[in-house]
Amino acid sequence: MAYAFDLADADLSSSLRRIVGGELDAAISRLDRIDKPEAVHGIRKNLKKSRALLRLVRDGLSAQPAANLVLREVGLSLSARRDAEVRLATLDRLFPDRPEALQPLRDTLSGAGPGPAGDPTTGLAEQLSRLRDRTRDWSLSGKDNRTLREGLSATRRKAQSAANAARRDRHNADLFHTWRKRAKDLWYQARLFAPVWPDLFRPLVSDADRLGEILGDHHDLAVLAALVAGLPDDHVPGLVRHMLDARIGDARSKIEAEAFPLSARLFAGDKDEVAALWVDWYRVWRGYG
Repeated sequence: MAYAFDLADADLSSSLRRIVGGELDAAISRLDRIDKPEAVHGIRKNLKKSRALLRLVRDGLSAQPAANLVLREVGLSLSARRDAEVRLATLDRLFPDRPEALQPLRDTLSGAGPGPAGDPTTGLAEQLSRLRDRTRDWSLSGKDNRTLREGLSATRRKAQSAANAARRDRHNADLFHTWRKRAKDLWYQARLFAPVWPDLFRPLVSDADRLGEILGDHHDLAVLAALVAGLPDDHVPGLVRHMLDARIGDARSKIEAEAFPLSARLFAGDKDEVAALWVDWYRVWRGYG
């Protein structure tokens, strides 16, 4: 089912049950192919989409904290399966010609970070299936419009705060990572609202997606830099370290030059007024206005 609100849903609770239920069903169906990178990627997307909707309706759903915790833990158990792949992909983007001098570093990164003992994905089907069963009884308290306004406003407030914090301290990778998560929240929310006014939301979805992607690249660069900084010199000769630091610095600067103005446009305006406007459009679309 589409990750979007639908007039066929009786109310916001129906949308919540349909969308999260569908994402969990898709995630569970992929578990038997969990050894495939594309399946892991798909499951992680299902979990992130579910968590984004849960954050949007947090004020109206008492089950939100427990459900979010399950989804977060499942996501973390899958993260190690993509770490080495991301490290190497990031390095190859910086050096697409793959110079010979970098081969020892590539070999090191391929095996960096030993995995935990045992299989961390054991029991995922049971965890997700139990949560899926609980979604069938979910019902939001309070008025739908208020729940949406609160969720949308909170996203904008947190995103504006995160972007400002990253601007003040550009060497703090954690601040950029937080900013990226809030940008992704806007992307998911715009996708949910897209049927309300397709022509208006289409460019917003595209720009929010772009912001999340480039901030994701920024985070990957920061993770690679931190990992390499912790490697001994016999693993990373001085010349290679210098080359890598220079490329990472240039790449991060280019990302920041695009990300800050893009974020400023996406999150411009008073957070409460913009949230109220989105909800007014939603009401008109639903026939309430």
